[in-house]
Amino acid sequence: MEAELRNGSTLRAKFQVDLNALQSRFIRWLDCFFPEFTKVFKSFRKMAYAVLEKTPLPMDIRGKTPEELLFLYRQVDGMKSPQLPKAKQLV
Repeated sequence: MEAELRNGSTLRAKFQVDLNALQSRFIRWLDCFFPEFTKVFKSFRKMAYAVLEKTPLPMDIRGKTPEELLFLYRQVDGMKSPQLPKAKQLV
């Protein structure tokens, strides 16, 4: 029983290190290609994932109104009511 707990604890620590490394790479990519993203979204939730899925680069947002963006984001599974103020900030 103790050995299994130690193995589980070690595995969890390894997963946490891997997750932190992945998050760092993700944030670095955002800082290079979409620096406004981290100013608008402080944490990664449904709206942030919808934005990255439908408009992964700033050029995808350029020329669109906030209402057009909301229509796009509503098409993402699980996204029922995207936030208009966030869409305005992105534009």
